[in-house]
Amino acid sequence: MKIGFRSNVGKKRDLDEDSLIVVRNETVSESKREQITLLIVADGMGGHNAGEVASRLATAKVAEEVVGAIFKENRRDLFEKKEKNPLKIAIEEANSYIFNEVKENPQYRGMGTTVTAAVVLGSAVYIGHVGDSRAYIVNEEEIRQVTKDHSLVQEMVDRGEISKEEALVHPRKNIITRAVGIYQDIEVDTSTEYICGDDYLLLCCDGLTDMVRDKDIRRIVMQYDDPQRMCDELVKKANKNGGLDNISVILAQFDELSKRKDLKSDKTQIIDRDETRILKENG
Repeated sequence: MKIGFRSNVGKKRDLDEDSLIVVRNETVSESKREQITLLIVADGMGGHNAGEVASRLATAKVAEEVVGAIFKENRRDLFEKKEKNPLKIAIEEANSYIFNEVKENPQYRGMGTTVTAAVVLGSAVYIGHVGDSRAYIVNEEEIRQVTKDHSLVQEMVDRGEISKEEALVHPRKNIITRAVGIYQDIEVDTSTEYICGDDYLLLCCDGLTDMVRDKDIRRIVMQYDDPQRMCDELVKKANKNGGLDNISVILAQFDELSKRKDLKSDKTQIIDRDETRILKENG
């Protein structure tokens, strides 16, 4: 796996209130070697530098909780349990931690952050998500958003009040309906995706997606071979288009996995290098 990442203050802000973390861990047990990767982006909010504090606390806390969980047995089963999913628990813990920090430090009143985190285990990607920072899967055929924004305009789209295109330019597009640290309890969305060797996983804050349309993100990703170059070019494009907010991106490439064109059957997609897990059966 190759990973690129970059965070940039943008052209209009004085402080970078985004945070990101990449953790790569390799374990060996019973002669089996397994690599686990954790990716996190967070977009903080609040006055008096509180946004930077919130995003930093959230990413650190989520990383601490998840790294502890991945040393347990049956990791894959653990992440697939909805209520005991380590990503869900970790983001809930981060929420409680930040909420209590605000209670003890009144100057941080209103402090909160988005969090989008992904654990990559073989060809499985386990995602936990609060707010409007996004995860995408990008390949030659498409760019697909695999998280759903917790935002006012997304709710308006869901109700049929505005179109997706209108949401992109709506004056209230940056109002989010969920954030880590604002309330005592938080609802965390979790999901699982399966990837192939010709997929890219992109995590980003809205400083990218507000400035660069999805089709242009895909074009830039597919234009280069190196994930770090992809990240650099995405940030450059966001700044060229205005750079109105901080810009943070993480991009992972999975060249150790089988590519779609190399899969054995038109009916069955096999994933993982030992070809023992079935992704899906068609027909």
